[in-house]
Amino acid sequence: MKIVNASIVLSSILFLLFACEKYEFEGLSGMGKKPVYLPLSELGNIRNLPPQPVELSGTIFLRDTLFFMLEQKKGIHVFNIKDTLNPVPLTFFSIPAITDFTISGNRLYADSWKDLVTVDISDLMRIREFSRKTDVFAPPLFPPLYNGIFECVDPEKGAVVGWVDAPLEHVRCQTVN
Repeated sequence: MKIVNASIVLSSILFLLFACEKYEFEGLSGMGKKPVYLPLSELGNIRNLPPQPVELSGTIFLRDTLFFMLEQKKGIHVFNIKDTLNPVPLTFFSIPAITDFTISGNRLYADSWKDLVTVDISDLMRIREFSRKTDVFAPPLFPPLYNGIFECVDPEKGAVVGWVDAPLEHVRCQTVN
């Protein structure tokens, strides 16, 4: 019985000695994802643009004969669907770093990176930012639907509006299944 207790004590001491050893992490290298940044100063650049091609859609919202469709990280497409077989693109609301929105009355509420933005849409062809509450959201700081290494997000560089494949060296961020 005393031999078993001595081996437990010895194992515990060895574990503590090795557990306290400083581990130098060189980082990971290889193909991975790198964030694409938008300067924070450009987040307030909310405006109308001509209709844009749909690339990466998201949330949709229907109001009377108007159909609003999110374009991930870019803005919102607006279509007139009075003739459902022939939708007419009307305008594009450019809202940088957007990932979701909703509408109530003549106000559109959207996230823009970390901020909650209220946009006056009473005139669809001349939208304007009505208000902005900063640091409301904690956006994901990793590439969505991806497993592998990636360059860690540096908030000082701006808002992440996308990810690109790139050769990486000594990165410290990784997603795993």
